[in-house]
Amino acid sequence: MSKTIAVTGASGHLGNIICRLLLQKSYKVHAFYNSDKKALEDLDVELFQGSVLNKNDLFHLLKDCDAVINCAGIISIHGDPDGRVHQTNTEGPKNVLNVCMELGIKKIIHVSSVHAVLEHPLEEPFDETRDYKQPGAYAYDYSKAVGEQIVLTALNKKEIGGCIVRPSLIIGPYDFKPSEMGKALIDFYKQKIPALPKGGYNFIDVRDASASIVEALDKGRDGEIYHLTGYYRTLKELAAIIQKVTGKKVPKLVLPFWMMKTSLPFIKIHSKLTGAAPVFTKEAVAALKYGHPGMVNAKAVNELDHAARSLEDSVRDFYTWQKEMNHIH
Repeated sequence: MSKTIAVTGASGHLGNIICRLLLQKSYKVHAFYNSDKKALEDLDVELFQGSVLNKNDLFHLLKDCDAVINCAGIISIHGDPDGRVHQTNTEGPKNVLNVCMELGIKKIIHVSSVHAVLEHPLEEPFDETRDYKQPGAYAYDYSKAVGEQIVLTALNKKEIGGCIVRPSLIIGPYDFKPSEMGKALIDFYKQKIPALPKGGYNFIDVRDASASIVEALDKGRDGEIYHLTGYYRTLKELAAIIQKVTGKKVPKLVLPFWMMKTSLPFIKIHSKLTGAAPVFTKEAVAALKYGHPGMVNAKAVNELDHAARSLEDSVRDFYTWQKEMNHIH
């Protein structure tokens, strides 16, 4: 009998690829989506529509499942004006856990984020032992910290088995919606980005993060946290890769952080005029400024067979897929 795995947030960038990999490994998949199922329409999964904030929806999804991969969440670089980010990223994991325990489901793989923990000190390795962000941190970061701690408490009390994974900045194909990173790549392609902020971040291909999450079902140790990270690159290095892959000219001007900060209102106006996604927000610029250059993934490499392909491959495959889907020409 093949095992049945529930995937919340299944229509997202990470979720839809996790579903694809699970099917390749002959798992049965219960795919949970909120409103848009476009990313799942070509897959042989059982579809469930609902919200992680509704326990009845979760009972329906999780009935007869052997494990759950909890990808559901809201990523935000625009704060949390209506409270939905915090509610979804904290109440969601709590509801998933409670329903799992009521139904006797033995395993959860919870997808957190490297944003859940402190970047400082920048000169020390960024491993799984970092302290959590506290109230006053950016809304998304703090919500992921709280959500992760809810799951970790249940794991430590042995109320359920499973582990936590923290991907870095996800990039790559099958980006249907697209993600914030996908919007930025499309804007680079359409030459709508006038200048680059300083700094950079750690990028991981969505397929590599997904593969390690699926491996965690069998290989992840109960109660452990794994960093699913790739390579640190500056925005300038990313832009050079985009130019090499697409032949499109990219901005050469790199603005210092103080200038970027004072330019944010003008960037907002520029976005409206050009139709570009407002990808350089206060949160995004801070993430680039404090993006840790030394994220460590040795534990995931050793225990989950985690591996990271080159950023050039990820960028090339992103654009190839976007063209195949007629999203760009």
